[in-house]
Amino acid sequence: MESNKFKHGVLFYHEQSGIKDIYRGLGDVATSLTTFCKHLSIQLSENEGDIIQYCQKIKNQSYSDDVDIIFILGGDGTINELVNGIMQHELDVPIGIIPGGTFNDFVKTLNISPRHKTASQQLIQSELQSYDVMKINDQYALNFAGLGLIVQNAENVQNGNKDLFGKLSYVSSTVKTLLNPEHFDYKLTVDDTVIDGNTAMLVVANGLFIGGSRIPLTDLSPNDGYLNLFIFEEHSSSVLSDIFKQRDSMNWNHMTDGIQHLLSKKISIETEPQIKVDIDGEIALKTPINIEIIPNAIKILTLPANKKEQYDD
Repeated sequence: MESNKFKHGVLFYHEQSGIKDIYRGLGDVATSLTTFCKHLSIQLSENEGDIIQYCQKIKNQSYSDDVDIIFILGGDGTINELVNGIMQHELDVPIGIIPGGTFNDFVKTLNISPRHKTASQQLIQSELQSYDVMKINDQYALNFAGLGLIVQNAENVQNGNKDLFGKLSYVSSTVKTLLNPEHFDYKLTVDDTVIDGNTAMLVVANGLFIGGSRIPLTDLSPNDGYLNLFIFEEHSSSVLSDIFKQRDSMNWNHMTDGIQHLLSKKISIETEPQIKVDIDGEIALKTPINIEIIPNAIKILTLPANKKEQYDD
């Protein structure tokens, strides 16, 4: 990337970021970002929803009239807030993501390091790439929407201290949740096909990682214009072992015992009883929901795979 490629970058952050010393972290990040931004503004987001309001100000140029890139330092929930701000206000400005959370799932899709200092250095060599965005009712998400076990697990983690225990609490709560799954009836309209049944989990994915783990669908793409629906048809040990087997969409349903995979552009989900929905790690909605994919909706700085090898984490 050329030096000083951008005129004015805005860096959003929360004081409650997962970074231990947020102000030292901001210094590390700003050191890198100022090498390719002529002007860098650092903006504290104090309350949930602030970033969405700032996006509106950037759109109508009341924040500044020359903002041409937005950076976010935070976890999956903070990233989700920025994506919603950009989509709701139809803001045609690219973004750069610096991880500051527990799992940083979409950051892995971008080949970016989970360490904020290294990640900010990698952005200098990154290139803008277009990504699809999921619209879920009137909200937006980059990564996934999940129902059932995935929500139970997120609630178990949130009842503990996610920042303190990190992935350890996620793994232990997963074990507890799997021992006592709650089943529900579902009715899906996948494009024009209606499917019903009973399950403990449904996942609709756009990104490649959930909960720190790679979805083992080798040709899953966050910019192919399709949603990936996974229906967990059985609760058994075979489903758990299947999660770790790599395969592509052509042979997924032949190789996978208990998890059905479908590609679609639109999905509607009804459940009995009504249940909560996890959107990019935030429990934000309840069923029924309508999901559609918006192709090439947002541009994000992405590290080319051949440059990732230069960084030793």
